Amino acid sequence: MRVPLLPLLLLIALPLLAEAAPFPVTAAPARVVLGRDTTVVVQVQVPRGTPPLRAMASTGSLQPLPATAPGVYAYHWVAPDIRYPLLAVLAFWVDSPTAPPEVTTVHIPLLGRTTLDVATDVGAGAQVVVQVADMRFGPVTTNRKGRAQVQVEVPPGVREARVLATAKGRQTDRTARLDVPPERPLLALLSPDVLPPDTGGWLLVLGEAPTPLAELELQVQGGSVEALPEAPGVFRVKPEPSASAVVVDARRKDGTAGARIMAPVSAPIVAHVAPPEPPPAPVVVPVAPAWWAPWLQRENLSLHLLAGGFFAGGDNLGPLASVGMGYRLPPLGGRFTLEAEVGLRRSTSQPLIPELGALNARMVAVPLLLSARVLAFERGPLSLYGRAGAGMMHFEQETTSEFFPGANTESGRTFTGFLGAQAAWNLGVVSALVELRGSFADAETTQIKARPGGLSLCVGVRYAL
Repeated sequence: MRVPLLPLLLLIALPLLAEAAPFPVTAAPARVVLGRDTTVVVQVQVPRGTPPLRAMASTGSLQPLPATAPGVYAYHWVAPDIRYPLLAVLAFWVDSPTAPPEVTTVHIPLLGRTTLDVATDVGAGAQVVVQVADMRFGPVTTNRKGRAQVQVEVPPGVREARVLATAKGRQTDRTARLDVPPERPLLALLSPDVLPPDTGGWLLVLGEAPTPLAELELQVQGGSVEALPEAPGVFRVKPEPSASAVVVDARRKDGTAGARIMAPVSAPIVAHVAPPEPPPAPVVVPVAPAWWAPWLQRENLSLHLLAGGFFAGGDNLGPLASVGMGYRLPPLGGRFTLEAEVGLRRSTSQPLIPELGALNARMVAVPLLLSARVLAFERGPLSLYGRAGAGMMHFEQETTSEFFPGANTESGRTFTGFLGAQAAWNLGVVSALVELRGSFADAETTQIKARPGGLSLCVGVRYAL
């Protein structure tokens, strides 16, 4: 089987690209798994006295960070909100007044996660391994119909997977088609950032490599471009007279990518005025990134609200509601979340007491709980979690009967614990929740002996800060 070489070459050549470029660049992590990883820290080293460094990304968001050392630029790149594989191109350069800039590029593969449905010819109980590029996933055991579902990570540029199934000494080897969009990276930049009206500037179009004119459709507003035959992907830009800006729309002829870039045109100089002495440059104190910075990100916090009802045994049932806050732990891909929750539940029952007849009992309980939530399954917007927690519950019961006047009220505190299963449907920063919970509590006073635990079903929402 022929495996596409583009993702393998990109992963292998990434350190070489950074080393051979005009400026040494490091990126951590070197690749991103969409839906799990979100950010990459990029550092660029430049010699002393280098003009200001410019930076651009073909996708996602690239933001500068405080300098960590003299001659080192740091950036925070946030992956785009997509799920399909794509190659992100990050470009760094210094404007040159007389020649096209030398651009340092960093390629970050964005791996998409999906579940591959596999049907084998070797029957039930087969061990299935799926190979995507140079990565293997599994083994997964097939069901009675000889089918299995394997979660895989797909690098950009890969269209096929290799499926290996083994059972009772027999092995099959076949190719499975991966349904991924054909989108490719494309990045356009203009240098300098403000174009002189007389000499113009430069347009550079980059993808996996510099993109020649034969593969592009260029639309220019406010100027004209001329390709340089000796330098693929490099174009000379000349502003039109009286143009205030030059706008370039670049698209691949195969329709797989597009990019737009704009640069203003400086006004003609009619008189020379000596510029004032520039103020002294501010002293930038290098700040080393702290190890605890990921633990303080706001994205780790969430709020949730649940409401529903419970059944605790016999005719003991009623409504309940709870509100809580969660903190997602950064290790292990954020699969574990610690939560604190306060609730309110109200139950009514009519126990039959010998010699007194039926009583009317009303109990109000306020549980204070600490719990842990773990991600068990995720596919598209659907996520399944397991929850477990414990805490204290304050309760107050009022009992009345037609056989004695007034109401008898007692209160107390007791230990309570629960186990639950929760389903969430992601709608962005808000997720819809459904939770089935089984809880235990033993409320006992001089006149009360009850177990206000039971089975509950709730619906609600979770808001990610």
